Amino acid sequence: MRETEGFMYRLGEISDRQRVRIGSGLLVLGTLALALGVFVVHWALYPETVFVNGEFQPYVVDYFNWMPRGWIPKTAGYLIAFAGSQFMVVGAALVWILNQKMTWARAAFAAFVTWVEFVIIIAIVPSEWLNLAQTDLDWSSQRIAFTIPPWLVLGNEIEVSFAVLKDAISGAYNTSLLVIIPFIAYKLQEIGKPRPAGAEKAKISPYGRPLVKGDS
Repeated sequence: MRETEGFMYRLGEISDRQRVRIGSGLLVLGTLALALGVFVVHWALYPETVFVNGEFQPYVVDYFNWMPRGWIPKTAGYLIAFAGSQFMVVGAALVWILNQKMTWARAAFAAFVTWVEFVIIIAIVPSEWLNLAQTDLDWSSQRIAFTIPPWLVLGNEIEVSFAVLKDAISGAYNTSLLVIIPFIAYKLQEIGKPRPAGAEKAKISPYGRPLVKGDS
């Protein structure tokens, strides 16, 4: 908890040069990662084989035929694109919102960035998880994930399908957001506030980085 508080205070104390440099770097890195993720997902969606003249043959697609296909590269592309989107959101917040005088225009932009983040983590992520589980992974109600030992359920045999597991993961993710989002929103209020009495302000090195006292 103290590490989180210290991080929030340091965010409010970074210089404008650091803020713009780090934020711009994250925006560029996020844009490249998002483009790469979309590219990987696009080519991973092509089938590996196609049924022609009564038999399966390799499906060839122009000069990008070397790109891997299937649910593994598709999932990797989703993760890369998600990481890129988070870099872009944080970068935009650093460049145009953090430690800046709040105006109506900046408040509207901050609300837009927050809305984009909510759309990504609350709508897109769980939706794409359900799409992946129902299609590529085939986590249907006909497939059994595991069987509960009879001695745990009064001698009964209870089978849990992959569909139940899929919905449990989705429910756990959405439920955790109900705790994580308010916590992050609460901690963000500490940015820009003065440090509490007795809290030592971070010392900055000649290179612009905070100095951390090590164990002797």
